[in-house]
Amino acid sequence: MKFTIKDPSDGTVLELTAQPEDYKGEQGMRIIFPEKDSFVIVEKDGEWKVMDETDINPDLIQAIAEGLKPHARYN
Repeated sequence: MKFTIKDPSDGTVLELTAQPEDYKGEQGMRIIFPEKDSFVIVEKDGEWKVMDETDINPDLIQAIAEGLKPHARYN
């Protein structure tokens, strides 16, 4: 699924792609950026956690989580 967010660091609008992915037995989402960089996030206790990267801005993760909410409601 595609969705857009505003990058919290500079306000740039980004069109991201989210694809369901199994991460060590947990349901996660692979977030893919326009330049094809990606990482996996898993929702734990109502909070999205980055699983395979360590240097991701927490504000960016919050913006992604907000962008995923409308899609999750209808799935």
